[in-house]
Amino acid sequence: MPRGIRKSISIPGLLSTTAKQRCREFGDGAFASYVVELVCYDLRANARHSITLEIAGDTQAAQDAVDHELVKRYKPGEPRAGLLVQIAESKHLQGVAERNRHDLPLAQLSAVGEHLTFPAEIWPHADERWRTLGYGSLSAYITGLIRYDLLVGGPHAYATGDCRSKLQRAITRKTVAARRKGGKRKILLDHLIERAKGERVPKAELEKMKAQIAQTLRGISHAKET
Repeated sequence: MPRGIRKSISIPGLLSTTAKQRCREFGDGAFASYVVELVCYDLRANARHSITLEIAGDTQAAQDAVDHELVKRYKPGEPRAGLLVQIAESKHLQGVAERNRHDLPLAQLSAVGEHLTFPAEIWPHADERWRTLGYGSLSAYITGLIRYDLLVGGPHAYATGDCRSKLQRAITRKTVAARRKGGKRKILLDHLIERAKGERVPKAELEKMKAQIAQTLRGISHAKET
C-alpha cells in the first residue's frame, strides 16, 4: 500500500482546542483522522463553499470573531443545531455581538501548527480541490472545512482511525470513485434551506440564499469587530 502524504498546516488558535474536542467525538481522537474525513466528505460532495469562502476572504478580525462565536456555541455530543442551522432555519440568535475581538487572549489569536497524513490516493484530489475552490492555501481550505463542521454540528457518518485503517481505506475507495464519477450533490445546508421554505428550491435560488446567509454571518462578525 502506498505511503501516506504528510503535510504541515496551520489553523487559527481560536479553533484549535475546540476542533480537537470535536474530533474526539468520532473515534480515536486523532486530529489528522478528523481532517482527512472532512476532506473526503468534501471531495465526495463536490459542493461550492459559498459560506466558508466568504469568511476566508474577510478581514482577519472578522474571521476571529466568527471563530470565537463558533467556539462559544460548541457543545460536544449535541445534534445538528449549529449556528448555520439556526440561521438557515431563521431561529433567533441571542447575544451574537456581545463581545469583540479585543476581549480575546492574544495567545488564542495565533496560528497553531499541525501535521496531517493524507492517504496517497486522496492527496492529489485534495490538492486540486483547494486550488480550484479559490482558497489561498491548504491551511485556509482545512480551516474552512473545520468552520463548516462547527457551523453545522451533529454526528458524522464515520468514525475514522488513521490513514492505514480498514475503514479509512473503504472511505478512500468511496471518495476516489465519487471523484471519478464527477457531479455534485446536495449538502445539508441545501436541505435545511428547502425544509425552511417547505419546497424544492432551484439551484440558482439556493446559491442566492446561501449568499444571504454568508452576509448574515459577516454581519455577526463585523458587529463583534467594531
